[in-house]
Amino acid sequence: MRILGAVAIAATVGSAACSSMYMPQTPGRVAVILQDGKQAYVRDGQIYPNGMLGGGLVDAVAGNPTAERAAQTYHAKMQSGFTFVLLGVIAELGGLSYATAEVTTNDGRVNNNFAGGMAIALGGIVATLIGAGYLSSAEPYRWDAINLFNDGGAAPRYAPPRYMPPAQLAPPPAAPPGGVDSLHMR
Repeated sequence: MRILGAVAIAATVGSAACSSMYMPQTPGRVAVILQDGKQAYVRDGQIYPNGMLGGGLVDAVAGNPTAERAAQTYHAKMQSGFTFVLLGVIAELGGLSYATAEVTTNDGRVNNNFAGGMAIALGGIVATLIGAGYLSSAEPYRWDAINLFNDGGAAPRYAPPRYMPPAQLAPPPAAPPGGVDSLHMR
């Protein structure tokens, strides 16, 4: 019982340590803070929890169409990725369970049903990898949404190439006395 109490106290202290007491003061900008060990967004003193699939970002950048599109893309990629991972894990577990059941009921002999179960499990692995790709590709859209909002909604652009003035050409050197042939004849 003492161990359980010590774990509860440690979890409470650890959770409090993962919060930030800082509150950004710049009006009209979105900032990221830690609240109860999770990321949250702050805009004009209003806190928007991030949520499991990034829904809070859409609210935090509301009013800026360019930033909203990036936030909605982030949210959609998070939802799609989570769905693919969840369905993939279910297919993996179901396929492996089915294949295992087929082997155990047939005295260790492999049959077509075993292969079907393994194919389902393999499909689950593929779905999980696709979901992981969606989840990892969502993150840049989150930061784009924050930065676009903070920049006032300007469309993303790339820095123009640095202007270089045309090179100043020096006049050609004067010909030596006696002409060009006198240089080579020496």
